[in-house]
Amino acid sequence: MDLEALPPELIWNILDNIGELRDRKNASLVCRSWNWMLFNSSKWLRQVNFRVCPKVSTVEQLEVEQVFDRMLNVMVGSKRNYVSVEFFHVNFDRVLAREFLFFMVQLCCDTVEVLRFTNCHGLRRSELWQVLDLLPELREVVISGGIHYDELEEELELCRLKKLTSLTLDIGDDCRMYQDFLLAAPGLECLKVRTIHGCLDLKDVATVRFFSQQLKEVSFSTNRSYNQSEFSDVDFSNLTKLELKLLGPVWPQLFKQLKQLRELNLEACINDEVITAICSFSTKIQNLTLVCTGMAECTKFSMLSRLEDLETLHIRGIYKYSWKHVTFTKLRSLHLDNVGTDFTNFLKELSSLRSLEIHDTKIRNEQMIKVTLNAPTVERLELAFCSKLSDKAFKHLSDMVALTELRLWGVQVSKTIDERIGCPRMRKIIFYLNDNIEDCTLNAIAAKLPDLEQLVLYDCYRISPAGVVELRKRLPACNVLELYRGDELPPELVAETQIYYRNAEYPNGVLKQELPFQWY
Repeated sequence: MDLEALPPELIWNILDNIGELRDRKNASLVCRSWNWMLFNSSKWLRQVNFRVCPKVSTVEQLEVEQVFDRMLNVMVGSKRNYVSVEFFHVNFDRVLAREFLFFMVQLCCDTVEVLRFTNCHGLRRSELWQVLDLLPELREVVISGGIHYDELEEELELCRLKKLTSLTLDIGDDCRMYQDFLLAAPGLECLKVRTIHGCLDLKDVATVRFFSQQLKEVSFSTNRSYNQSEFSDVDFSNLTKLELKLLGPVWPQLFKQLKQLRELNLEACINDEVITAICSFSTKIQNLTLVCTGMAECTKFSMLSRLEDLETLHIRGIYKYSWKHVTFTKLRSLHLDNVGTDFTNFLKELSSLRSLEIHDTKIRNEQMIKVTLNAPTVERLELAFCSKLSDKAFKHLSDMVALTELRLWGVQVSKTIDERIGCPRMRKIIFYLNDNIEDCTLNAIAAKLPDLEQLVLYDCYRISPAGVVELRKRLPACNVLELYRGDELPPELVAETQIYYRNAEYPNGVLKQELPFQWY
């Protein structure tokens, strides 16, 4: 059938179903009309983040001015109205950088909904608000880096950001910029704040003109502790998501008003009073993360059973707690860095569990065997830094009949681990930092798991290039990735946020040089 005979609207709808950027590029070479449809589709533009990153020019040995000049030409030639725009490591002290900012904003003024300034410098308060005034459709603003606040500009008239609902600020401890946004954005629902030295009070940010009442999501990160008085004026009665990262303890009475809370990520000094307050007042929580910075003993752990809607639980830094009398009927994801007592028997009660992550250097083979026997519904199993585990721990791994993904980070299984991996539904295996597996292991895996879809070998130095080539021949449908620290991130691992990072030199991501979890 000749596609040109179809109405343009139908062709556009067909081309919209091409999801991969590489496939879109190939299809765009067919003709100019297809090129225009593929890269001007409103559906596609909402998925694309237009990033301005002049520092990557070091690869081509170009001057920054040349890079901005090229980008200006691209913007003029493409005539594409982007929805999401990000300026990444841009120094706005350069005249050409400021000119490009205003040119881009004016070109896409009717479509930009998300604007990000990531680690940018040299941007003045007056210039920022001139840019914001040109974007009537703006819904989200993210700013990290320095904003120059000129004392002579205090009487600056701020525009009204009527559609702005999400604000993320990491610009230091001067509360004036925070207040600017809160006064200019009457419809704000999501607020994320990170302070450098912790001089900023939470109430200084969230209670301007009694603003905290309408907030639904709040994230606050600082390097200091807060007392009762600094929380007393905050009204978070409509809050559904809260992220708190504090140096000291949390005021337990804060949770008295958080009765609508659905998600809580708490990184602070956590004690029994905090656990009791959470389980007494915020009983609708579905996702809970508790990261204790002081290694606290918890005697009220069983109270978590009051969270009847809990689906995700992440615990780190809490020790000497017991799973006895703890029940979760809806729990689907569990992450632990210390399994605690009675853990293996507790798993028997979790009929809905799908993902299990254990980061514990003390877990032994006998405990791990009980885990594999008591968790038949788990689909994703991750073990990290479990140095006491050997092949024996996976003796009954095949009893986990639902298992499709296995991750072993720093677990020194032997080259014959393939004898233990017999799960019929296994589709993805990741080996991190293993010094034992060899080419013979790959051959055995290929024979036992012919339907494997992805195998990642990260810092497995005994694997030879010839072994990887042979495995790819035997499993042509399997995506085999052999990676080492410092390698550029393959597009297949874009979702693996814990093993890579992005920076100006590698905007597509680079495998981490350090361990994946800050806790270790």
